[in-house]
Amino acid sequence: MITTASRSRVEQALEGVSGVHVTPYLPNGRINDALLRQVVNDIAHAGVHNIVSGGNTGEFYSLTPDEITHAYRIAVDAAAGRSLVTAGVGRSLHEAMRLSQAAEEAGVDAIMIHQPPDPFASPRMLVQYVRDISRETGLPIIAYARNAGLTPSDFARLAEIESVVAIKYAVPDPLRMAECMRATQGSSLKWICGLAESWALPFYAYGARGFTSGLVNINAALSMRFHQALENSDWKQARQLVAAIADFEDMRTLEQNGTNVTVVKEAMRLVGQDVGFVRPPGVDRLNTPQVERLASILEEWKQQH
Repeated sequence: MITTASRSRVEQALEGVSGVHVTPYLPNGRINDALLRQVVNDIAHAGVHNIVSGGNTGEFYSLTPDEITHAYRIAVDAAAGRSLVTAGVGRSLHEAMRLSQAAEEAGVDAIMIHQPPDPFASPRMLVQYVRDISRETGLPIIAYARNAGLTPSDFARLAEIESVVAIKYAVPDPLRMAECMRATQGSSLKWICGLAESWALPFYAYGARGFTSGLVNINAALSMRFHQALENSDWKQARQLVAAIADFEDMRTLEQNGTNVTVVKEAMRLVGQDVGFVRPPGVDRLNTPQVERLASILEEWKQQH
């Protein structure tokens, strides 16, 4: 049973920045515990409201369940109560349930249920998937929605699950999101932008609050400034910051989003924090022209600061 205090704390954090940490690797391919601890510490130190462990930027689907659980424990320890810690869970129903239990044992504050990438996943059965997982945990749940086929009635059913406190909406269609939000009016469900800074501005216009970010791994201060601009309804400043981030985020969409994590990790290497390669099926490393373009973006940020 989720306490009112726990639910309120999670809801408040979700209206801020949800930073998804990368997973650093040693040269032998194993997780670099010391560097992972440093990455999470830096994000928490910057004031990021919610740290997501086991998210897509953390290469959730290329990690083993044991590695994911290990990352949870390090993230909780490194955050040290300064930020909320949310654990990403998913895959088969059995694996998701086991990860939910492991997350709770690790001391996380909430879980985020990944939408299964199975090509035969039914939007209708996604609701049941979330419901079944909710029975195995006492933690607040964020449902991660990436499927444009999810209907307003699907979200109305998700809102009926007591432990589901928020929807992380990652479909690039603010009008559709608004329609789905209307179907959940009367519930306490929170809606957050699951498409990072680039989409947060139009999502805010329709009532979503908070956003996810991979940028926090490199420049958390920039992400936090953007969040403050949104909260202050300083749309001019928000637009200027989106423009500054735009090329970086565009690079992450190359090769059908295969460079999403690669760009983040390469940027970290360029600023002196080598977190290693990206595991397949993501792009392992950027090519030389891409690295040069990324370096110029980082230099532009430095000059603007």
